[in-house]
Amino acid sequence: MEKYEYFSGTPEVGIVPRAPHAGPLLRHVYEQEHGRGGFAGKVSHTYHLYPPTNWLPGESRHLPDWAPAWDSPLRPIGGLHHLLGVAPPEPARDVYRGLGRVVANATAAMNVTAPRAPMDYFFEHHSATMVFFVHEGRGTLETTFGPIEYGKGDFLIVPKGVTHRFELGSGRHYYWMYESFAGDPEKAEAPTTGQFITHSRSDYRFPRSLDTRNESGRFEIVSKVDATYTRRVHPTHPFDVIGWRGEYLPYKFAVEDVRPLVADRSHVPPSGHTIFKLPGAYLCVFTVRSVEKEAMWVPFFHKNLDYLETLGYHFGDFFSAGGVVGPGMVTLHPVGLPHGPKPRSLQAFMDGANAGVHNEVGIMADFANPTRVSEWALGLSRPDYMSAWSGYTSDPRFTYAPGRLAEVRALGERLADARDALRPPTDD
Repeated sequence: MEKYEYFSGTPEVGIVPRAPHAGPLLRHVYEQEHGRGGFAGKVSHTYHLYPPTNWLPGESRHLPDWAPAWDSPLRPIGGLHHLLGVAPPEPARDVYRGLGRVVANATAAMNVTAPRAPMDYFFEHHSATMVFFVHEGRGTLETTFGPIEYGKGDFLIVPKGVTHRFELGSGRHYYWMYESFAGDPEKAEAPTTGQFITHSRSDYRFPRSLDTRNESGRFEIVSKVDATYTRRVHPTHPFDVIGWRGEYLPYKFAVEDVRPLVADRSHVPPSGHTIFKLPGAYLCVFTVRSVEKEAMWVPFFHKNLDYLETLGYHFGDFFSAGGVVGPGMVTLHPVGLPHGPKPRSLQAFMDGANAGVHNEVGIMADFANPTRVSEWALGLSRPDYMSAWSGYTSDPRFTYAPGRLAEVRALGERLADARDALRPPTDD
């Protein structure tokens, strides 16, 4: 043993050879490469007790209609906003067989699941890297690289093709799951804010405790490629890994570790709260943060001309929603259709009712146009959501007034030279 400890060039856990695909250890264990971009992208190597290809040929078969709501037909969305209720109480289904597709474009998708049954199989997604957000529930994500404990408010990143299984804890479970078909999620950074806003890579938690299984039996692995599901059965446990090395890994990230951008004198646009960038989509977290003091603290009315906006409401008092939405709900705001604060929220701003803190957590995912909505999701849509803005046609302060133009012109002249007060008031 050397006197001191050192970092090696690549993360590694357990028993590994001195270099990938080299050395005498490989005469005794079986190396498997998990790689992207052919052999030129991100890569990890796992070292197994038994060959990963020891499946039982007679047990392999396709599984038709395995997760029908996940593969629900899609249709164009536009012209109407939608509010989706929480995932309905399906028959006792597990994480994947109970998944329902919400929206998708060519490179990314959003799904929801409310699992109530254990997984009696292992799963591999061969078409996408997945980002789970745990709205409710706790448990263990078991992976080839080791187990990851998770709870409410955690993001779980499961790279494309990694063998895994969810071990559910007690209580209710409800997750939002985002698929990235064309690449892995990347941490969002801006040149002007550096690598520690809105969070740091040091907040990511990778598995380091191997739970090696030297077991024989019948171990079923289900894989997904597009809408095709296939089963294969192995005589040894897939988590027979004695060590791994690499950077293509599952990990978790707690929503509490998001450090939001805030400003007293400017409204930070939604894109300022981005945490992950995906090809064709981006993920934002609106979390507990200070309210702007000099700037307008409700969202501007806006038309997103290139993206469909999804917003999942995790907990709190959603300041822009005006009491219309609650935890667990998901809103869909299609490309080009104006939306913004509900009447009650704008009324609170106009009345100067600044709460000081936005006490909320919401997960926004914007999907590049064209994005389609599933028929399954439309079955959850509440038909009255468009009426959430109806106060703008009934409240006298928002409705037509003959003298409105002259009033605003006079205000414009009176406030033309108004500036923010940069000095504290003096005592007279």
